[in-house]
Amino acid sequence: MYHRLIIFDLSISMYWLCVGIGIVLALGLALIRRRTTRFNVSIEDVLYTMLFCILGGFVGAKAFQIIGFTIRYGDVPGFWTLENWLSMIPGVGVFYGGLIGGFVAGLIYVRKFKVDFKQISDILIPSLLLAHAFGRIGCFFAGCCHGLAVDWRIAIFGFFPVQLFEAGFILLVLTAILVFRPEQKRSGIILPIYLIVYAIGRFILEFFRGDVGRGIFLFSTSQWISLLILPAGALLLWWTRKQSNLDTTAIADNVSEPACEQPLDVV
Repeated sequence: MYHRLIIFDLSISMYWLCVGIGIVLALGLALIRRRTTRFNVSIEDVLYTMLFCILGGFVGAKAFQIIGFTIRYGDVPGFWTLENWLSMIPGVGVFYGGLIGGFVAGLIYVRKFKVDFKQISDILIPSLLLAHAFGRIGCFFAGCCHGLAVDWRIAIFGFFPVQLFEAGFILLVLTAILVFRPEQKRSGIILPIYLIVYAIGRFILEFFRGDVGRGIFLFSTSQWISLLILPAGALLLWWTRKQSNLDTTAIADNVSEPACEQPLDVV
């Protein structure tokens, strides 16, 4: 794999370069959507919520990685050495951990400063998809999260390029969201759509992963998490529909009939 980009005497990690590009483009997309779409969210709340999500995402991703490594390799000689723990720093970690950590951190900001949860999620979820896609491209260059060892024509360096397939799948979902604009029909619907569609896609793609030591019983850890994310997304979809109905009812109740003119006295 192409682990590093060499520019003169400067060596840049391709993984972190892709992650950085994804974050910058995600920020740009969030600001564009906030400006071109009728979202009643300030630019400060967009920036701060996104910052909270990024920081929480990194913490959650790394925490999930450390927990997983400890469960699997905690009894292996040398696991608790400083060198081994320092070796875990460069990688971002587990995506689902980052998703959960970012969601919790973003929710803390939203509740603290009373930001509209449905609108801010409609703004930021497409940005998450864009950053996620570039992150998976970074995984491909780094050689992590690789697919099965195969001799198919589609194989790259002898492995099924599952990272690129996941990146393509995510970009396809992002394109559909940007084209069909589901948030115009129901506020807050993008998050549950993303959770449901990605959980299904990730569950399928996990069968093509080739990195070992990731399974629990019949499925991989990510597949089990996908099975939990799926009903969570369905529940959130139901909640957005319920909230939409409540908002419609409230608007209808606030519409008052025009006052009738008083009849003239007849002399």
